[in-house]
Amino acid sequence: MNLGERFYVLKLVRNILSREYVISVNDGEDWTVTRSSDEGQIMAALGTTEMDTIQFRDEFDDKIMGRFVLIYGNDPEGSEVIADHTDNRMCNNIWREVLDWPEEDQLEIAL
Repeated sequence: MNLGERFYVLKLVRNILSREYVISVNDGEDWTVTRSSDEGQIMAALGTTEMDTIQFRDEFDDKIMGRFVLIYGNDPEGSEVIADHTDNRMCNNIWREVLDWPEEDQLEIAL
């Protein structure tokens, strides 16, 4: 993971954790982190392969809220590291916030 990708991935992890969800990380073969709220542990597990999946859930009712697929090496700036995500309101909002889309663009897309 390059510096630009790390910037966006860290924003993503912090955004999810700030909503009081727990995160699991899959490196394409194994769930290397499960149900963690430890930013350091999560970040250490990310970027060890060419892609990761972040799954996050509500810690209390265990409901999976969504997933983000991260693919490394597409853009040195890092803005393309989030390659896909669950298409729901929660994930769409997180994705827009991580990429710092202007609020008026967010509202237009949400309609």
